[in-house]
Amino acid sequence: MKLVFALLTLFTSYCAASQSADVSFKTALAKMDSLPVEHVTVGDIEIAYKTLGQGEPLFCITGNGDTMDLWSPQFITALAAERKVYIFDNRGAGLTTAGTKPFSIEQFAEDTAGFIRAMGYESTDLLGFSMGSRTAAQLTIDQPSLIKKVVLYGCAPGGKIEVKRSAAVQAIFADTSGTPEEKIERMYSVLIPEDWRKAHPDDSTYLPPVTESITPAVREKQNAAVANWPSIYDKLPSINTPTLIMAGTADEIVPPANAVLLAEQIEGSWLVRFRDGGHGMMFQFPLQMADVVITFLHTAN
Repeated sequence: MKLVFALLTLFTSYCAASQSADVSFKTALAKMDSLPVEHVTVGDIEIAYKTLGQGEPLFCITGNGDTMDLWSPQFITALAAERKVYIFDNRGAGLTTAGTKPFSIEQFAEDTAGFIRAMGYESTDLLGFSMGSRTAAQLTIDQPSLIKKVVLYGCAPGGKIEVKRSAAVQAIFADTSGTPEEKIERMYSVLIPEDWRKAHPDDSTYLPPVTESITPAVREKQNAAVANWPSIYDKLPSINTPTLIMAGTADEIVPPANAVLLAEQIEGSWLVRFRDGGHGMMFQFPLQMADVVITFLHTAN
């Protein structure tokens, strides 16, 4: 029987207990927007990135269809109170070039490894969101000496064992038509639970404005990379890296049952589930999520 540290976070009582610095959304957004975009050559691509904070590094990998400006500003700012946080655009997304190599989760892992080393590190902590969490898991399996601790947020093991999203949600998720504003609105409709959005009608208080873009062609390549990713389920027991798995109980894009599959296979992993959290729960509970990540980074071994 594998040992799993399981924690169900109850936000009806936990919100008031957040230990992260209570930085307002507007303040955090202004701070993020003020950061200069830097560039570095990694293999066949030019990676665009930003850094925030001081101390030990934490590299954060974005999800499918995302750019680095779509991280929750409060989440990233709270993490940066403890770490030097690196955010960057994936291959072909936003301000990072597409290169010539085929898109795959394995290639994204190679890109990330190259970026980490280009920043001067031989080991680091790593956080991945959605497709980025698949990349983080793949990199942890492929190059375990590079990753000290890993956070898998909204992750699934791939292959036939993965619990799939509904056909209706998949249709929304895969739709690349419309204006940038229409695409974002369509995506947020499945990222954040409807009841929560109705209770928080002013999305300018938690959603960052879109300043970068991703082409339909790149989005389709990312979708194909996720769909064609071989299952890592049988490889998960080989992970000895301290691992935090985070999932929302109301996640429609990556059903939360996948988090349990991962936790059962990774011995000693932490499983933290956020009640009523959607796939985009970093917009719902940014400071609470940062608290969990920081606690894990400080104490897991």
